[in-house]
Formats: sequence, C-alpha cells, structure tokens
Amino acid sequence: MKLHQALLAALSAALLSAPAVALQDSCSDCAEGTTATTVAMPSSASSDDASVVASELPSYPLTTCPVSGEKLGGEMGEAINVVVQGRLVRVCCKGCIKKVKADPSKAFSMIDAAVIKQQKPSYPLDTCPVSGEPLKGDMGEPIDVVVGTRLVRVCCKGCIKKVKANPAAALAKVDAALIEAQSKNYSAKTCPVSGEELGGDMKPVDILYGTRLVRLCCKGCVKKFNANPAKYIAILDGKADAHGEEHGDGHDSH
Repeated sequence: MKLHQALLAALSAALLSAPAVALQDSCSDCAEGTTATTVAMPSSASSDDASVVASELPSYPLTTCPVSGEKLGGEMGEAINVVVQGRLVRVCCKGCIKKVKADPSKAFSMIDAAVIKQQKPSYPLDTCPVSGEPLKGDMGEPIDVVVGTRLVRVCCKGCIKKVKANPAAALAKVDAALIEAQSKNYSAKTCPVSGEELGGDMKPVDILYGTRLVRLCCKGCVKKFNANPAKYIAILDGKADAHGEEHGDGHDSH
C-alpha cells in the first residue's frame, strides 16, 4: 500500500509540474481563441555545428552581441558563430562564448523576437502550412514558431508538435510561398554566379538565401553560390562586380 501511495504521489507531482500549455495532436483538439505565442526550436536537432551555421546565418537577425550589446563586426573584430543547443548565436568576442553557453535563454529570446519582427511583415502565407486552415480564422490568433532563425506561423497549438516533428516540411511550404511572392518583382537580369543572362537556353533555378530570392541560370551554379554566398549577394546588391571584387572609391569598373 505504501508503495502504491508513493507512486500516486510521484504521478501527481509530475502532472503538476508539467508545462501549462500542452501540445495537441490535431487542430480539431485545440480550443478556439488561442492567443499568440512564440515557440522556438533548432532548425535541425541532428545537424552538426557547421550545418547549423550555414542554415541559420542567412536569416540571423541580430546586429549586436546578445551578451555584451556590442556591435557585431565592430571594434571587437569579426563576429564569432556559436552553436548552443542546436541554435546559432553570434557573439562579439571569445569572452562572451562561455556566458552564452552557460545561459542562452536571453540570447534565444532576443533572436526570436528579432526574427518575428523582421519576417512577419513579409510573411507570405495566409494559411497554416501544417493544417491548411486560414490564419486568424476560427482558431484565433496565429502562433509564431521560430525554427532556427526562420518564422513559421501556425493556426493552433496542435500544429506546433507537427512542426517540431518535421520542421523541413513546414519550411518548404513557406519557402515556396516566398519564392512565388518575390518572383513577381525580381529585378536581376543576369545570374550572379556565371554572369549569364537569365531566361536564355537554360531554365533559371530559384533558391532562397535566408528569406531572400536568388535566381541562378542553372543547377550548376547552386553549389558555387552556396560555397561563397556573401560574394554573390554582394554582386546582386551592386557592391561588387561579376568577379566578386568590391567596389570602392577609385575602383575601375569592368
């Protein structure tokens, strides 16, 4: 009897200490009127550090160190990429690495808030990428889910669990919508990698750098772009010529 009572007490304690917001299995199980919430998670639990940096850096939202407040890439030198609990955090110096690893909660909160602020205005979907239900419909306010450094908006708490189980599937739908939305006003006429004119003999290939559309002339240029995206983004922005040389005062254009 004492053993049975002890087990019941332990079970009760576990239930009382469980999170107040439970994740449901389906949208039909969620109560209407869900209030907006932020839920953050790594972009991929199994990725190595280099893959996390490559995935999250293009849409990393902070320009200052979340530990010291110093400007990244300022007097302290190049920012340092640190992967903590499967997520990218950029700090200003080696002294901040230990601090952010000891307690990343402040850094994560700052990153999440900045991701939502930057990406919500141009978020391309008006439906949940999991259920297909309209956002801001009968389910109430959408829930903002931050996956690494990307925003996914879902209709209800029940869809959070599904995004956690397969974030790539949800992000694929967001990515497709971003490409479609930006294709309408894409202005570059040439491939930033090869310099070839877009729309020639080869069908262009659309990829995303973070949340930004980049149009390449062929699949062969995708690997080259991914090897040095900063170089080709600079070309698209007009900060470098087709050879990746930065323009400055007195620089002769080609």
